[in-house]
Amino acid sequence: MKPGTRPLLQVAVDTVDLDAARALIGAVYRYADIIEIGTPLILEEGLRVVEMVKAGWPDTACLADMKIMDGGFIEASSGFRRGADYVTVLALAEDKTILGALEAAASFGGRVMVDLIRVPSPAERARELRALGVDLICLHTAFDAQGDVDPLVHLRAVREAFEGHIAIAGGLGLDNVEQAVQSGADVVVVGGAIGRHPEPGSAAAAIVEALGRAST
Repeated sequence: MKPGTRPLLQVAVDTVDLDAARALIGAVYRYADIIEIGTPLILEEGLRVVEMVKAGWPDTACLADMKIMDGGFIEASSGFRRGADYVTVLALAEDKTILGALEAAASFGGRVMVDLIRVPSPAERARELRALGVDLICLHTAFDAQGDVDPLVHLRAVREAFEGHIAIAGGLGLDNVEQAVQSGADVVVVGGAIGRHPEPGSAAAAIVEALGRAST
């Protein structure tokens, strides 16, 4: 992870409109440690969006939320080849798929974030992933489940089970990011609370301040 004293802020860009995505990134890149190109935008525009981000904001890390489920080496290589610093793979995928993505990351100098979305036993799967060599996982509350599930409910158990970096995503904002850090998160992923805010830059700055407070 990027050196520093506070957890990282990953800003999820989930719009399907390329111009809106560009405007959002321009407003938040000063505060974001990682810019996430969300799955909807990748489906709409393809991995060329990653190239756009790296061309416009070369000093900001870029994550392609590809949610790879098969063909780990091939698909992860595609993301890294286009400039992604991180790609995502689903924890529900075969171990061989995850190992393939890790191999691609080693080849390109990138990193893999393994997404635990819909995994029935997150702590148990986190232990298995660590044994495979995974050092970055994401405890992810599905968009369609937000409001029905506490996004922090499994975090402490996963923290105890996983000796690596943990990101948390889904339903996070200024009201709960400090709690996320206190429960063990190394990366806080925020989407709508920034992207739908009338002043996204101010919202991102406030969350960065909250992350700093929580880590002191």
